[in-house]
Amino acid sequence: MDAAGETVKEEPSKEAATEPAKEEPKEVSNKPGEKFTLGDWEVVLDSFEFDQKVSADMFSSSADEGNKFLILNYTVTNNGKEAKDFTSIIGGVSMKAIFKEEYEYNYTVTMIDGDLGTGSIKPLATKSGFVVIEVPDSVADSKESLVVKLEDKDKAQITLR
Repeated sequence: MDAAGETVKEEPSKEAATEPAKEEPKEVSNKPGEKFTLGDWEVVLDSFEFDQKVSADMFSSSADEGNKFLILNYTVTNNGKEAKDFTSIIGGVSMKAIFKEEYEYNYTVTMIDGDLGTGSIKPLATKSGFVVIEVPDSVADSKESLVVKLEDKDKAQITLR
């Protein structure tokens, strides 16, 4: 009631009348060695390291001068119903490293054996391999925050430091 004793009808707020926003996929934070699910994938970051180059057999790929590769060693299982790439140039899981919560670096497909961006993984199959992200030496040498964000149908985050 207002001061005159009349009943006041509350107007519905405009915010309540709008459609609810589509729910963003929830982002889970993980540590190296922890198993998590990302869409149809079961993922474990086994280890990570910084190096000037990544190589297998006779082939190698080197980071540009002043940069290093962040080499992420994963074991992944495809729980989907069809063969697919974990990461790839088109499609697959999107992945990037984020330094100090503001600087972003995308992954690079190297075409070297073991790169999870080169070759599909059959349903229910498990594969170990790597993904590389090229970062400046200053990021590799720093002790400040570095996380890897992954996105497929869901989102996940791995805190490296």
